[in-house]
Amino acid sequence: MNALLEYCKEPRDRDEMMKFLGIKHRTTFRSDYLTPLLDEGKLVMTMPDKPRSKNQKFYSV
Repeated sequence: MNALLEYCKEPRDRDEMMKFLGIKHRTTFRSDYLTPLLDEGKLVMTMPDKPRSKNQKFYSV
Protein backbone atom coordinates (compact mmCIF):
# COMPACT_ATOMS: atom_id res chain seq x y z
CA MET A 1 0.00 0.00 0.00
CA ASN A 2 2.98 2.30 0.46
CA ALA A 3 3.56 2.31 -3.30
CA LEU A 4 -0.05 3.40 -3.83
CA LEU A 5 0.29 6.19 -1.28
CA GLU A 6 3.47 7.40 -2.98
CA TYR A 7 1.69 7.27 -6.37
CA CYS A 8 -1.17 9.34 -4.95
CA LYS A 9 0.94 12.31 -3.90
CA GLU A 10 -0.76 13.87 -6.93
CA PRO A 11 -4.56 13.49 -7.01
CA ARG A 12 -5.54 10.32 -8.89
CA ASP A 13 -8.91 8.91 -9.86
CA ARG A 14 -10.01 5.38 -9.03
CA ASP A 15 -9.24 4.00 -12.48
CA GLU A 16 -5.68 5.38 -12.41
CA MET A 17 -5.05 3.75 -9.04
CA MET A 18 -6.54 0.44 -10.16
CA LYS A 19 -4.37 0.42 -13.28
CA PHE A 20 -1.27 1.24 -11.20
CA LEU A 21 -1.98 -1.76 -8.94
CA GLY A 22 -3.05 -4.04 -11.80
CA ILE A 23 -6.52 -4.60 -10.30
CA LYS A 24 -9.49 -4.88 -12.63
CA HIS A 25 -12.36 -5.59 -10.22
CA ARG A 26 -13.74 -2.37 -8.69
CA THR A 27 -15.34 -4.06 -5.69
CA THR A 28 -12.06 -5.73 -4.72
CA PHE A 29 -10.17 -2.46 -5.09
CA ARG A 30 -12.72 -0.58 -3.01
CA SER A 31 -12.91 -3.12 -0.19
CA ASP A 32 -9.21 -4.08 -0.03
CA TYR A 33 -7.52 -0.74 -0.75
CA LEU A 34 -9.64 2.38 -1.07
CA THR A 35 -11.98 2.10 1.93
CA PRO A 36 -9.27 1.05 4.44
CA LEU A 37 -6.96 3.88 3.35
CA LEU A 38 -9.79 6.43 3.56
CA ASP A 39 -10.83 5.14 7.00
CA GLU A 40 -7.24 5.35 8.26
CA GLY A 41 -6.95 8.92 6.96
CA LYS A 42 -4.05 8.07 4.65
CA LEU A 43 -6.05 9.01 1.54
CA VAL A 44 -8.49 11.90 1.26
CA MET A 45 -11.01 12.89 -1.40
CA THR A 46 -10.65 16.02 -3.50
CA MET A 47 -14.43 16.52 -3.25
CA PRO A 48 -15.50 15.14 0.15
CA ASP A 49 -18.95 16.72 -0.18
CA LYS A 50 -19.57 14.63 -3.35
CA PRO A 51 -18.11 11.17 -2.62
CA ARG A 52 -19.82 9.52 -5.61
CA SER A 53 -18.82 12.14 -8.19
CA LYS A 54 -17.42 10.78 -11.45
CA ASN A 55 -14.72 13.47 -11.12
CA GLN A 56 -13.65 12.34 -7.64
CA LYS A 57 -9.93 12.01 -7.08
CA PHE A 58 -7.91 10.88 -4.10
CA TYR A 59 -4.54 11.95 -2.73
CA SER A 60 -2.29 10.87 0.10
CA VAL A 61 -1.69 13.00 3.16
